[in-house]
Amino acid sequence: MGWKILIVEDEDWAFVGLNEMLTALYGESELTFTNVKEVQEAVVAINRNQFDLIFMDIHLMDGLSFEIFKQVSIDVPLIFTTAYEQYALEAFQNKGYAYLLKPFDSDELMEVMKRIEPLLPKVEPRLKQRFLVKYGNFLKSLAIADIAYFMAEDKELYAVEKGSGIAYIIEDTITHLVTQVDPTVFFQINRKFLVRIDAIQSMLKISRNRIKLELIPSTPAGIVVIVSEERSPKFQKWLDQ
Repeated sequence: MGWKILIVEDEDWAFVGLNEMLTALYGESELTFTNVKEVQEAVVAINRNQFDLIFMDIHLMDGLSFEIFKQVSIDVPLIFTTAYEQYALEAFQNKGYAYLLKPFDSDELMEVMKRIEPLLPKVEPRLKQRFLVKYGNFLKSLAIADIAYFMAEDKELYAVEKGSGIAYIIEDTITHLVTQVDPTVFFQINRKFLVRIDAIQSMLKISRNRIKLELIPSTPAGIVVIVSEERSPKFQKWLDQ
């Protein structure tokens, strides 16, 4: 069973953007969205439905969203989304779990969702089994088992095939891919690389919290693969599981 999400937002672009980011993270089939644009519409929606998660802008068409709390009680995770910094204290006083400043990106949303997920009904991620990729004028179904690593370079994302070392362009993002692959097999070592465990040929500790990797197949000339400092502790735990 997926999540029922209420988005209290009076700007269409903001609703569409949030919808797309959440769908990219969790899959279209796992989410049901309801959008309202006014205080009174939100009151009616909350009274009539049981939602799992609420996103709420502060400036709405008929007033501030804080008016909603005077009419209904909200007992599910609530994330405020706004372009204004000055409402943060009031937001948390009204049971806000997080405060996202517009414009926010997928990485910021994902960090918030990681904190919220334990409070939501369990949604099992659907892992990818294959990718449809292009190679010149040809199409190919590339199995996840045949991918050594994913690499972002020059505004493109590539899936590098085991053995051949061919880099296929795929229409996706590293942030989304992390939710689609087996976390015991793949690890995101930095913003540009998502690597498979058996694609790691060697590891060299180059500082206290930085590790240099040699991958199979080798990366293009000039591209050095480094585990970022912030990801290094988790990476080492991942290797030791």
